Amino acid sequence: MNRRDAMQRVAFLMGGALSAPTMIAMLEGCKSNTATEATTSGFSLSPDYKNLVSEIAEIIIPKTSTPGAKDAGVGPFIEVMLKDCYTPAQQEHFTKGLDALEEASKKENGGKKFLESTPEQQVALLKKFEQMANDEAKQNETSKKIVDNETGLVKDPKDPKTLKTKTEVPPVPFFKLMKELTLLGYFTSEAGAKNALAYVEVPGRYDGCVKMTPGQKVWAL
Repeated sequence: MNRRDAMQRVAFLMGGALSAPTMIAMLEGCKSNTATEATTSGFSLSPDYKNLVSEIAEIIIPKTSTPGAKDAGVGPFIEVMLKDCYTPAQQEHFTKGLDALEEASKKENGGKKFLESTPEQQVALLKKFEQMANDEAKQNETSKKIVDNETGLVKDPKDPKTLKTKTEVPPVPFFKLMKELTLLGYFTSEAGAKNALAYVEVPGRYDGCVKMTPGQKVWAL
């Protein structure tokens, strides 16, 4: 089983933790090499933002008795996912989120960029961005337009009788997508599967009823 298959299985396992656009990106954007090549854009992160993304991922999943996000190569994974599986609008939204994070860090931490700030300042700032992402997600839900069941066209909320073209799905909030791709990248990596999950290199017979013990790791797929 290659990593694409593993990613799709983990996507199903983490269904409640992944947004619809990410699930679609997993199931559609990464179906095959042909599909991936068709959606590939010229998107790339600057060297500074590559480091920033890797550091944020490490804060989300730090190295303890098990490897952290950096050990699992989550940073490069996130960039590849954004490039190959997401729309230009989502890519731009993510980059603007990084811009906003840097600006907020300078404003709140005496002109220091995020990576120049203390660990405590970094965590405090990410908590604010997490709340902002939650608020943005709620706003996206409440602002969804009504879709006509028969035509599939969008009704204007102010005038439901008026049909328009289909609306675009709002982009996933920056920090929500950052967390989703961090989890996805980590638990589909060799380091994450072998150390953070219960990993069996060569599975044996199928056993539909396996007893679980307190603290038991989730099985790697």
